[in-house]
Amino acid sequence: MTIPADQIGLPTKGALVQTAVSTAAVAPFPDSEGEHLLETPARCVVQGYISSVDAAAPPIKFNINLPLKNWNRRLLQSGGGGLGGQLISAPGNKGSGRFDPNPVDAPYPITLGYVTFGSDGGHASSDYQFTKNDEAMRNWGGDEVKKTRDVAVAVVKSAYGAAPSKIFFSGESAGGREALIAAQRFHADYDGIIATSPVLSWNAIHISDNNLRDKLTTGFLDKSAIKLIADKTRASCDAQDGLVDGVIAKYLSCPNDAASLRCPDGNAGSGCLSDSQIASVNAIRDPFQLPFTLSNGISRFPGFGVTGDEDGTGFQYAFYPVGTVAPSQTLPAGRGNEAGRGGILNFATYWIRHAVVQDETFNPYLFDAKPYAGRLQYLSSLFDATNPDLSGLAAKGGKVIIMHPSADNATPLTVTGEYYRSVVSKLGQATTDQVMRVYVGPGGSHNVGGTTQIDALSILEKWVLNNELPPDAPIAYYKSVTDAKLLRSMPACRYPMYAQYKGSGDINAASSFTCTTRPDPLAP
Repeated sequence: MTIPADQIGLPTKGALVQTAVSTAAVAPFPDSEGEHLLETPARCVVQGYISSVDAAAPPIKFNINLPLKNWNRRLLQSGGGGLGGQLISAPGNKGSGRFDPNPVDAPYPITLGYVTFGSDGGHASSDYQFTKNDEAMRNWGGDEVKKTRDVAVAVVKSAYGAAPSKIFFSGESAGGREALIAAQRFHADYDGIIATSPVLSWNAIHISDNNLRDKLTTGFLDKSAIKLIADKTRASCDAQDGLVDGVIAKYLSCPNDAASLRCPDGNAGSGCLSDSQIASVNAIRDPFQLPFTLSNGISRFPGFGVTGDEDGTGFQYAFYPVGTVAPSQTLPAGRGNEAGRGGILNFATYWIRHAVVQDETFNPYLFDAKPYAGRLQYLSSLFDATNPDLSGLAAKGGKVIIMHPSADNATPLTVTGEYYRSVVSKLGQATTDQVMRVYVGPGGSHNVGGTTQIDALSILEKWVLNNELPPDAPIAYYKSVTDAKLLRSMPACRYPMYAQYKGSGDINAASSFTCTTRPDPLAP
């Protein structure tokens, strides 16, 4: 099957379906990482590519999962992750079958009758030369979202003989950025959006992360330093939510008191931090001022703040902002990834070297952004999902749910909080409440770790299909990925409220907490 270019709303040379394969139902099974995957119904797997106008730009590869029976007339598009380049082929969300941030035992969308689909972002993960091609970068920046959506609609019409009644999008991390690109830029094409831990301010965070990388080359935070920081955070702030349990549920209220851990002479020592290590902590937690303004008036990265769980075993300091090995001041030519370094540090060097400077030999150490202001402002117009004007989505009755764990140490809640404030400033509180909800999972981590699994799809369906107002405090579950055993539940309060322990009751039950109103902690 071919799909002509005039059926795709942005410039392409059309699309080609290469394969359409009937696939039998798959019984539940544990994957290689021990996660228990649920039953997947029989489906037709459709794959192909969308041809770029520029022959030098890679095609956009797509995958569409069509349920063989019980289609509910709805589509659900999934965003990618990281730096993209991997085809979203699973019938659920992203690489696993699970639909983040839904509970691990919630049925997959395709089991509920959804057509699910996604793309590779318009490039392969092994390729970094594509960043020199403008059409490829525009695709990755957001155009592939619209192009893939239009191709999926054409395939669905051909397969079922009917158009979809509703189209949803869900994405986490970089896919959360794509979700908000859909809400901001392509609002006419979507009815409901779920964005989890969205990397909204894509360019600002990468510049700030590279500044952090600079600091870590001389002030590396090893395992003992990270534990020292985490212990101090817990001692200072764990009890603020009424319960000492290792979770800073009263998020964005804990001060950065890393300076109190300073070694007497400022040099490295046991049980204290050197001046260079304190500079690294500050580079994580404190705002980073940009030397110019990006799209939508963004002139700074607000920093991660004091999240808690810095020494957590999930995607916390030793995985994302710091790593286990100090970064090098001199980066070898090529892709630029360094083993053992923090994940977001590698993202930053990739972005600066290949997207901004476009020179695989460029050393990002002490990168000066000012000479590249024009390039960064252009990239910001493509990649940053910071536009607060959701009036187009609101006018058509579309809805957005943002879910963000409070202890996310890969992309911070501070950015989502500032975006929420910008939407309220632009649209007013009443319209914002009409179109968007921001929920905060207590603690947790990037990729929805901890007590942060909410029934997001069910909430979105009721809001979009039945105009049923979403709850102020949906239950956030912590269920084991191996057997779905319930380990804990807490309320995921609407921003800027937080979960306060009532003083009695089961500390692992959501009913023992109340969402407490307070001023926005990010208010000027």
